[in-house]
Amino acid sequence: MGRSGSGVDVRESSIRIKFVLNGETIRERLTINGKSLDPTPANRKYAERMAAEIKRRIELGNFSFAEFFPDSARARTEKDEATTFGKLADLWLESCGRLAEASRSQYASAVRLWKGLLGEDTLIRDITHKTLASKIGAHKWSSEKKHNNYLIALRGIFKLEYPGPATVHNPMNGIKDMKVVKTLPDPLSTSERDAILGDMKTQYDERVHAYFQWMFYTGMRPEEAIALRWSDIDWNRMTVRIQRVRTFKGTERDGSKTHSEREVDLLPQAVDALLTMKPYTYMLKIEREDDSDSAADIFQNPVTGRAWHDERSQRDTFWRPSLKRLEIRWRTAYNTRHTFATVALMAAVAPAYIANQLGHSVKMLLEKYARWLSENDDGSARAKLAAAMAVSKPETANSSQIRPKKRMGQPKLLPHKDNFGRRYWNRTNDLHDVNVAL
Repeated sequence: MGRSGSGVDVRESSIRIKFVLNGETIRERLTINGKSLDPTPANRKYAERMAAEIKRRIELGNFSFAEFFPDSARARTEKDEATTFGKLADLWLESCGRLAEASRSQYASAVRLWKGLLGEDTLIRDITHKTLASKIGAHKWSSEKKHNNYLIALRGIFKLEYPGPATVHNPMNGIKDMKVVKTLPDPLSTSERDAILGDMKTQYDERVHAYFQWMFYTGMRPEEAIALRWSDIDWNRMTVRIQRVRTFKGTERDGSKTHSEREVDLLPQAVDALLTMKPYTYMLKIEREDDSDSAADIFQNPVTGRAWHDERSQRDTFWRPSLKRLEIRWRTAYNTRHTFATVALMAAVAPAYIANQLGHSVKMLLEKYARWLSENDDGSARAKLAAAMAVSKPETANSSQIRPKKRMGQPKLLPHKDNFGRRYWNRTNDLHDVNVAL
């Protein structure tokens, strides 16, 4: 028999290794080319080392019968049930079925890339941290954002295989996103805004002008505006409810980009845009699959006569040529939203109100647009700061001469000497004779 506790069971003509896997006690015979390993002293030591390694691998979560016992029936079963990367990636894609179509499409692209880099038939257990790190690092990414977005898919795939306590064995541990440079908002000035709207009014169909006027004076996201219906307008309160977005290839989902509804107050310019669109789309009726609302979409592409599919047509067909004609520096059409936010902040509109209009938190609003808070204060903030920093007394001009104010009731420390000439400190309200007896 083998040494007690070694996990090695020495028989008359063979050696078996005993270990516990998933609560089950396993006994496997050591073989070479299908033949039992003779129980020689050298083979016994080899078996003890193998038993220790098996125990370690089980603790790490990457034990494989095929690696240690290739002739075992369990190894053949394990091979049949082994999960490949391609199979796991497809399962993960199926788990994303509740996401928006745009997200699923992006994840499907990521999965195709990872299958190519890692191998569709590669066993999951054979993919190590080193393998992932080298493949990810060697690939030429078109942008930091794409790198990070594709890692979302890869993390999701491996999380399926390594849930709960097994997470510590996940080979994605330690693989980090690339740092992305945060760009500042790049709004247009009010004169640029007015010039663009003026150009569109003369150059394009009035439905184009109405759409961009709406964007400039509501600050909406494009995916919110193109999904608006006439039933979303409250004419009595002059508000519009944002309750859906059109995200990808014309597909819609409820809520806004932040998955919540909100109401936006309508400025006179936004109401004018609605009045422009009313003759074109107000009386239209749309049959929808859910049969919940027959009201038509508000905004319409004058080229197709149908609702805007996405924001590309507006940008490429109308926005870009207009900026080029006016020789205005290029910015994306999304900057209509930044323009609304910054103009409102410079007009001293309360940040909480602006954040509600835009569908932001106040914290996010201030993080993005704080520099515009002081753009229109006529120097009053600077004047207040200068007054607070003003030096009124010559003796305090040097910071080294500034002393903290004495707190009321705080006694002053004064030097004294005892009977032997030794110095000590005492407070003015606690003076007394000291006699030191040795």
